[in-house]
Amino acid sequence: MHPRLILFLLTFLALLNWLMPAYGIAGTLQDVNAKGKLIAGVRTDFPPFGFVDKLGTNMGLDVDIAKFLARELWGEGGSVNFVSVIPSNRISFLTSRRVDILLASMSITEERRKVIDFSIPYFLSGHLVLVHKDSPIGGYRDLAGKKVATIKESTGDGAIHQLVPTAERVQCQRNGEALRALKERRVEAFVQDDVLIYNLLQENSDLKVVNERPFQAAPYGLGVRKGEPEWLDFVNAALTKMKETGEHKRLLQKWFGKTMALVLEHERY
Repeated sequence: MHPRLILFLLTFLALLNWLMPAYGIAGTLQDVNAKGKLIAGVRTDFPPFGFVDKLGTNMGLDVDIAKFLARELWGEGGSVNFVSVIPSNRISFLTSRRVDILLASMSITEERRKVIDFSIPYFLSGHLVLVHKDSPIGGYRDLAGKKVATIKESTGDGAIHQLVPTAERVQCQRNGEALRALKERRVEAFVQDDVLIYNLLQENSDLKVVNERPFQAAPYGLGVRKGEPEWLDFVNAALTKMKETGEHKRLLQKWFGKTMALVLEHERY
């Protein structure tokens, strides 16, 4: 082999080795095992599923499930690298192999199934309408002709587009952005999953929910790339173990606390 070609290959391999610790290479179950760490795409604006505390630490139900998966792979020493995702980029992060798995409060839909595979459901949510306490809006049907904050490419956005086509959807990237739009009265309502809405109610006494019950059920699943059946089987087995051992219920109690009765009226999945 030509000396210059050998030098080029050695330089390329050294560069690849230098980059891997920073970004990782997402792949199948065998790839994940070989890496010795899990790269998980999580939300940082969706408590109690995924958020960042004052110290900059990833917290939430989805974060704890990712840690459980790592323990199933490597024992107590299993590590997870968390990558922040939002609804508009989370699937592309998965398909481009920037993450191994999505634990991002993501509803299972037929449209998304065309692009990625989902685990068995681990939570069942629905949509609620959040408004100011002095708002005359009494339900999602009253959103016709009104400005409504939604999250771009979320199921809540799709639900309003389908159920109230005359509503003017103001599509936001993050929940904080949508909440500010409502608080500043740039929109008349904010539509999002019930778990987040109930969480926001605890911190915003000037707001109220107008639906008695959530509309359009939305089961959550973990996302994996298509063509990785062994990885999907492992994830499903881990979720099943969590439910059978009571770990799943313990985590729900940990993260929902006082609101658990509202969002978990019965075993819904």
